[in-house]
Amino acid sequence: MNEPVRLLALGAVSWIRTQALYHALAELMTEDTPDTIILTRPREPYLCVGYHQPLDAVLDRAACHAAGLPIVRRRVGGGTTYLDENQQFYQCIFHHKRLPYGVDGVYAQLLSAPVAVLRKLGLPADIRDGNEIEVDGRRIAGVGGGRIGEAVVVVGNILLDFDYEIMARVWHVPSEDFRRLAYEAMRRRITTLWSLIPQPASPISADEIQARLAEAYPFALHRPVAAGSLTEAEEAKAAVMEVRLLSEEWLHLHAQDTDESMRKLKISLDAFVHAEKACVNGTVIGGTFFARNDVIEQALLTGDLLEENRHLLENRLIENRLIGVPLKHWREVVEQLAANP
Repeated sequence: MNEPVRLLALGAVSWIRTQALYHALAELMTEDTPDTIILTRPREPYLCVGYHQPLDAVLDRAACHAAGLPIVRRRVGGGTTYLDENQQFYQCIFHHKRLPYGVDGVYAQLLSAPVAVLRKLGLPADIRDGNEIEVDGRRIAGVGGGRIGEAVVVVGNILLDFDYEIMARVWHVPSEDFRRLAYEAMRRRITTLWSLIPQPASPISADEIQARLAEAYPFALHRPVAAGSLTEAEEAKAAVMEVRLLSEEWLHLHAQDTDESMRKLKISLDAFVHAEKACVNGTVIGGTFFARNDVIEQALLTGDLLEENRHLLENRLIENRLIGVPLKHWREVVEQLAANP
């Protein structure tokens, strides 16, 4: 197969167009339409919710409104993220018959170009767990994927910079301890180009990353890549998608019966923040944990039991003892320490 892949190198466009275009192309995909790569970024910041996520469980809509951030739900998986002009998007819309069989093969082929770009910049980037792009164990690019009609869609973003503060501010969290641990975990586990590459007076730009991606895709795909443009039908479909993606019905597609916040948040590969509860000696203890590979690295506890045992609270004895403990055993450790302080 040597059919050229269409390249749409769009640069900065309106925030909703960055989502509407690839959804439109995916819905119109047939065996006769070209495989397409869109390279773009939003002029305005916004928040994007993964297909399966209940919106009100992951985002505080009042905080989003106060920050002036619109929200959109995409039709592919992955988590909620903050997006802005300091992130270069790559969006691959391919017919499923023109890609390798199996999810791992698809990701390996379509993510090899952003990995190659990062490596040429001197960063030891690699794909981990099939679809996570990391540099020295830290996440530097978001990835989501899924099937829409006859199309396989893989989308992602290379982070030149990232606003950790605004991301932490708009989460719907069960406690401020959860928000703090999540913010600290992001700072440790998510990195950016501008933080890793010594910057001259003029730092590497999104336009330069876009150009490097355009150069990398022919080698990554082993297919010619040719600049193209949208058809009238695709433009019309994109306009329809802009309306559909912003409808309240679509935003609340997986609405919950309760307003409960999320209890678990993925930060990067194998790194999560958890909110849990346990009943010890007849009282409830709340636990907020940062865990990697399901092993606790940081713990914050609250509850009446700690207030009744001030020596445990003041010395942070229980929390310190939980470091290195498998997350599933944290209740047992607390019970043992409460019984034998």
